[in-house]
Amino acid sequence: MFTLNRLPSPALVRVIAYSDPATWWALGDSYICALINSTSFRCGWVSHLAKGFRAPAAITCIEDIDTQRRKVLDPVTSIFGSEAWISGNFVRALSANYPVTFNAIALGLVKTLLLNGDRNTAALVIQRSHARLDIFDGRFVRDLVVQRPEMWMLQWLAVSGLDFEELYSRGHCFDMSQLTDWVMASRVELLRFLAGRGLRLPVRSLMEYALGHSQPDLVEFLISHDSGYAHELSWNDLLLMACTEASTRLDVFVYVASKTEPSIVWAFAAACLASHAMADDCAYKKFMALRSLPNAAEWIVKPIRGQTPIERLCERLTYENIVHISPFIRDYIALGVSTANMPSIVSALCQ
Repeated sequence: MFTLNRLPSPALVRVIAYSDPATWWALGDSYICALINSTSFRCGWVSHLAKGFRAPAAITCIEDIDTQRRKVLDPVTSIFGSEAWISGNFVRALSANYPVTFNAIALGLVKTLLLNGDRNTAALVIQRSHARLDIFDGRFVRDLVVQRPEMWMLQWLAVSGLDFEELYSRGHCFDMSQLTDWVMASRVELLRFLAGRGLRLPVRSLMEYALGHSQPDLVEFLISHDSGYAHELSWNDLLLMACTEASTRLDVFVYVASKTEPSIVWAFAAACLASHAMADDCAYKKFMALRSLPNAAEWIVKPIRGQTPIERLCERLTYENIVHISPFIRDYIALGVSTANMPSIVSALCQ
């Protein structure tokens, strides 16, 4: 009686690959399962799936790579339960025996491997293929880094020969949206890596997010990165920004204030905090942190454009903000600021 097991292996490989390998696998036949589990079968099956998907045709957009992974690689993964079947041996065998298929699906292989953290096999694919990581003006790299925003990913890209400056200049990778996400997650190590590759980061724009969402070390990095460029951001500039932004974290404000020197800027900063007290629950704590700095008492009471701090605050008084502003006025009075022309209602609140 004839059985499939009597067919030569190459013929049986073709029969199974061109039908439904998952059904054959489910039969549980040890011989057939061993055959399906072989590198040669996987190569033949992937080649068959690639032809069905017309993978050798040029990839025209980033979505084609994900479609390729879904149509060519996922069916194999569904049998074995993970992408571990994409091994170094598989890559070598596919590139040697099916070079057209291998080059056609190389980027799909790279993405699958990197998203699973297999840097070594991904590097092998790059070495043996014609794949270019900078395809689609950097959109492919952007997709990788967005999904795996890790230092090892950036290091792998660098070792693989990616020109970060060139990619950055195209405007589709490491753009403002991507950098902002890193700032808000305090991923200073990623930003520092890009700066080390020669990228000029948009410090002023990023700083607006850093003040309210990042740690002091990221703020320190951004301002040091800006140093030496035209119109560089100073610590005094940053202090005024931190006072204006109600979302500025208290620890960041304290750190920024500690980096400044006694000057009239402290008077502006204190007045700004007081005037924004209604919008910023931490405004008074920030004011107290500024007041506690050496020689601060001398500077935060200085008149600004001929007006005392109390006069400036009283100009902005409303029924809504008077309760929020009164603690600042009490402190100014304690520091010796004149109460001339202060409304009686304010005097009553500040007793």
